[in-house]
Amino acid sequence: MKKINFILIFIGLILVSVIAGTIYYIGIQKETNEQDVSIIDVFNSSGAKMIVNEMYFFSRATDDYKDLDALSKVCEDVFNAIEIKNFSTNSTSTDNLLKKEILGSTKDGVKVSAMASIVGNNSDAGDKYITIDATGTEKVNALFLREKVEDIFNKHGLDVTVNSCITGTYDGNVEDTQLEKICRNILNESDAEKVDSKRFENVISVSAFSPVMKDKLSINGKNVNLSIAIRYNKQEDKTYLWVATPIVNTEY
Repeated sequence: MKKINFILIFIGLILVSVIAGTIYYIGIQKETNEQDVSIIDVFNSSGAKMIVNEMYFFSRATDDYKDLDALSKVCEDVFNAIEIKNFSTNSTSTDNLLKKEILGSTKDGVKVSAMASIVGNNSDAGDKYITIDATGTEKVNALFLREKVEDIFNKHGLDVTVNSCITGTYDGNVEDTQLEKICRNILNESDAEKVDSKRFENVISVSAFSPVMKDKLSINGKNVNLSIAIRYNKQEDKTYLWVATPIVNTEY
């Protein structure tokens, strides 16, 4: 009898271990999957053909950056980090603006523009800004530069806001029922809840919040980190799609 009880207890312990291990594995997989969700994954769920992908970095510099040269050094460090060796520069100076722009391309063809600017006072006492704009195509992805660029801002002790946007197209004028399905697929892929939606003429816009995408903005007291815009272009007979995080900041 004791032997039977021992066997039952032993089997019970094995079952408990298996169940606990399974729950732990599912939890780890869920966490990993959540971390892996990116704007690229979300866009791919739409079925659109990618034509442009963009990443925009914006930072308002502190007073530790005394002049335009100090701001420009951050831009140059970004170019070095993403291995752009050949680039052009252009400087502007007016009563209300000091600006230096750096233009170049990565080895695989991502176009990058960086701008250091001081607005409001040409004695270096105005508001200081740094922006980086990286643009890729269906063949080259600018979004993969994010980690290297952010590392440079972090190295310089600068807070940076990042916005990512992918533009794609469908042939022809996509019907409303299909457009609804596209939006639903995008929201489902990112586990997002719709915050707002609008339609005017041939443009549809949707804003949403996803718990698995880190970039976010607060708009009218609500968190938003996923935006969708759709517009039919009659001249080209194509339907354009923009998917962005946190917002679509390009003209559509």
